[in-house]
Amino acid sequence: MNLEKLYNERMLNLLIKILEVFTIEYIPKLPIALRKPFYHLILPLRKVKDKVALSIPSSEMTFERRLEFAKTSRQGLNNSGSHLLKFNETVKVEKLENSPVDIYKFTPSKPVEDSYGVYFHGGGYYAGSIISHKHFISQIVAGTNVPFYFFEYRLSPEYVYPSAHEDAKIAVKYINNLESGKNSIWAGESAGGGLSTGLVVDDSFNLKPDKLALLSPWLDLSDKNRDRSYFKNKDILLAIDGMHFVGEYYAGEFKTTDPILSPVFADINNFPETLIQVCSNELLYNDAIEFTKKLREKGTRYDLQVWDNLWHAWHFFPIKESYEATEKLISFITADSYSSPK
Repeated sequence: MNLEKLYNERMLNLLIKILEVFTIEYIPKLPIALRKPFYHLILPLRKVKDKVALSIPSSEMTFERRLEFAKTSRQGLNNSGSHLLKFNETVKVEKLENSPVDIYKFTPSKPVEDSYGVYFHGGGYYAGSIISHKHFISQIVAGTNVPFYFFEYRLSPEYVYPSAHEDAKIAVKYINNLESGKNSIWAGESAGGGLSTGLVVDDSFNLKPDKLALLSPWLDLSDKNRDRSYFKNKDILLAIDGMHFVGEYYAGEFKTTDPILSPVFADINNFPETLIQVCSNELLYNDAIEFTKKLREKGTRYDLQVWDNLWHAWHFFPIKESYEATEKLISFITADSYSSPK
């Protein structure tokens, strides 16, 4: 690496750190109508940072470099997730003792007795934790009065597929034994949407939810979806090269078109009632559209909700559209027979 490139990277990292402080500390204090325009200015710079980090030749992308990228991303996701949204103090969070993987239970002040939820976190299969997602899940639990479980799974690059999938099976089975006989709701964003859907289409696993909620789901790890190139400059958060870089490595020895890794290639049957929320200019927009076609062909009850002029997983930002999406998610979880609020 030449000195000029090193200098440019260091200056970019310094700028990003300054902007992240502004993102976390100052934008949430602005009037809500002003927050979205500021995020539109700042988030593309975070995307540039990722593109720079992943721009080196594949022959030079060592495990150590991947791990460094993952650790930096984990820290950033934990920082933003624990600051941008407020934790609802009416919700109790406890870590289960003696569970086979790390599992946390979110209990509202007045829990319903006939239902429970399981949340599958996103983070590209290389990031995400109870720290990054606790605040968001507390909002769902407080709004629904449905207890939710959250589990942590093994992350890339230390572990690749099927590690996360196996951890998900272990967690869901363990949770089901605790809540046997109750209605179940699975929810997840981004990679968590793909992880949960992959579990539903896995014929070797017989536990399925009664409802499935997918928020900006990553349902295709392959590069077969050529339409993504159309969105690469429209999505202000995700970089298309970064997605392929992460997806191919996470797949390990398996093809990225494996239907459990990429449920858009699955032959779905007896699928649960499904909610999909996505924005029209994110890289994963067509993942949602293609999977919706499968649901429609099979006669599955579904609701596809599309927002415009946003970014991937906007639910985790303190903007009006985030609160709207969460309210619709809450309606889906709590309704006996759900229809989309207009």
